[in-house]
Amino acid sequence: MLTLVRPFSPRPVQRPWGGGALGFGPGVGEVWLAEEPLLLKILDPAEWLSVQVHPPHAYALEREGRPGKYEAWYVLAPGEVVYGFSRRVSLQEVRDAVTRGNLDQILNRVPVVPGQVLYLPAGVVHALGPGVQVYEVQTPSDLTYRLYDYGRPRELHLEKALEVAILEPTPLPPAQPEPVEGGERLLRTPYFHLYRYPLWGVLHLKPQAPLLLTLLEGEARVEGIPLVPPATFLLEPGEGIRVEGEGFFLGASPKGS
Repeated sequence: MLTLVRPFSPRPVQRPWGGGALGFGPGVGEVWLAEEPLLLKILDPAEWLSVQVHPPHAYALEREGRPGKYEAWYVLAPGEVVYGFSRRVSLQEVRDAVTRGNLDQILNRVPVVPGQVLYLPAGVVHALGPGVQVYEVQTPSDLTYRLYDYGRPRELHLEKALEVAILEPTPLPPAQPEPVEGGERLLRTPYFHLYRYPLWGVLHLKPQAPLLLTLLEGEARVEGIPLVPPATFLLEPGEGIRVEGEGFFLGASPKGS
C-alpha cells in the first residue's frame, strides 16, 4: 500500500570540489538520497577527489569502535577513476610517493562509462576523477582514511590507510547481471545488492527485503504520485507497488530482494 512507502528528501551538500551539475546550484558536489538502511548519494566532482581507502569491519570495530565501510559506484557520466595500484608496492614506497607528491605514478587509473558498476570493498584504494558523476551505495559508515589529497590542506590518515590498504593491483570485478523480477541484479556483495529496473510503461515490484529505489532517469508515477529524478523511497519487505512512466530506477537492498 502507498501509505507504507517511505520517501526521502534529497539533501544537497556543498563541497570545494563540487561540480554543480546536479541541478541543486553551484558547488554542490554531493546529493544525499537516503541514510538508512544504506547510505545513497550522487557525486559530481569538478576535480580529482582525495585518494582514500576504507577499513574493513573487523579493523574498524577494534580501532575505531564502529563498523567499516563498503561501497559501490554506478557510473552516470564518463571519465577516469583510481582503482587500486598499478603494480605491487611496498609500504615505504607509498610513504615516499605521498611525501614527494607523486603518488599518481603508482596508482591504477581506469576509464569508466555510464552504466558501469564498480565495487569498492574495504581495502581498495580509490578516487573519483573530474566529471565522473556516480550513484554511490554504501554501508552506513563515514570511516574514510585519506591517503593523498593533491596538495589540499586537509588531514591525511597515512598510517591507518597503509594498515588496511591492498598494496597490489585489484582487478575490476566483471559485470555479471542476473535477471530478477522487473529488472536485473547488477551486483551482489555480502553487504548489499544493487539492482536496475527499466521502466517502459508499468512496473510492479514487491521485494522480500528492504529496497531503496531511486529514479535516475525519466519520469514516473507511483500509485498516482509524480516522481522526478533523483526521487528516492524505501519499500519494506512484502510491500507491493505499481509504477508507471519511462526511465529507470536503481535499487539497493542490504540483504538482496
